[in-house]
Amino acid sequence: MSADPAAERATGVDLADAYFEQLRDRFEDASASSGSLDVEMAGLPLRLHYAGEALRANLLAPFEHLAAGFAGDPVLAISAFDTASSGIEPPEPLWDPVEAAPGTNPVVRLRSAQACVLAAAGSRALTAARPEAGEAIFHLPDATAVPAGERAAPIREALQLLMAARGRVMTHAGAVGREGHGVLLVGRGGSGKSTLALSCALAGMEVAGDDYVLLEPDSLTAHAMQSTAKLTEDSAGRLRVPAAAIDPAGFEPTLEGPAKALVDLRTFTPGALRRRLRIVAVVAPTTSSPTSSFLSDSGSKDEVGRRNPRLGRISAAEGLRAVAPSTIVQSGFGGGGSLATLAGLVRRVPSYALDLSPDPAANAAVVDSLVAGLG
Repeated sequence: MSADPAAERATGVDLADAYFEQLRDRFEDASASSGSLDVEMAGLPLRLHYAGEALRANLLAPFEHLAAGFAGDPVLAISAFDTASSGIEPPEPLWDPVEAAPGTNPVVRLRSAQACVLAAAGSRALTAARPEAGEAIFHLPDATAVPAGERAAPIREALQLLMAARGRVMTHAGAVGREGHGVLLVGRGGSGKSTLALSCALAGMEVAGDDYVLLEPDSLTAHAMQSTAKLTEDSAGRLRVPAAAIDPAGFEPTLEGPAKALVDLRTFTPGALRRRLRIVAVVAPTTSSPTSSFLSDSGSKDEVGRRNPRLGRISAAEGLRAVAPSTIVQSGFGGGGSLATLAGLVRRVPSYALDLSPDPAANAAVVDSLVAGLG
């Protein structure tokens, strides 16, 4: 929902901006034991303030691979606190609360010219931002009980809002490559992006992200966000992910269906992480049959009779359909801008469908060869 214009006219109050102010005041009350993590993300200096070590350990650790010192004030700042650590409750809502059915997480949205507020009914996460000012506040009830979805993509809404105001579009995609050039791995949740990204990392390729990246359209650059990935138990087994790299919470049900666990790429493939890759193609992993339109009916088989991976060129429209819907849905207030950016991307670089085989190394080899040929 959006801020009620009639209510704002009657009271003279910008509801979204008023709530931002209140939430920022609560963070100040909670910040007696605060610290900060300075990172460089998408070429911008970002300071992550946190009230209590539980937040750094449970929410902000996936950004530590982007740590960087910088002189002067940051361009962006996000402050995070939780009630369990600080004893500080968030302000009372300025909107009608909604109920979250089990397994759902509906979000109430307020927006004004100055500020945005997102209140998740399921996780009870609160995000308030002034995008043009480059500032956001984030709150959770308990940092030691951060939902798996939030730990997979920490403070995602705050980052999306602040980065969009600076021409970086949060894109539901992975990015892998070599020597600074790479491909964007696109598709709905469960399409195989994460498994393919980690297969490429195991093959010695570079990884900027498995599920989300920040796309800078002018330079066709995909910038890294978090260092986490999500895998099913089957994929983790085929990739031989060590137990030390799997989140202690284990495999939990997801909205896509199969249970998944978080994997820490800093532990699993520490040398693979990169801050950015210049995109030379869009690749949509699929599990279609060997008689798909872009495959020969007599597609080659490996020694045990299974399909080899097959790469085929697809149209820009098909590439856009693979990346745009999930990105737009998750872009919240910025869906229209996301669509224009992604449409521009698929017009400038070729799109491919990759029919995956059961062999992770073979899939990675196809992607590696594509990058080498286009980079």
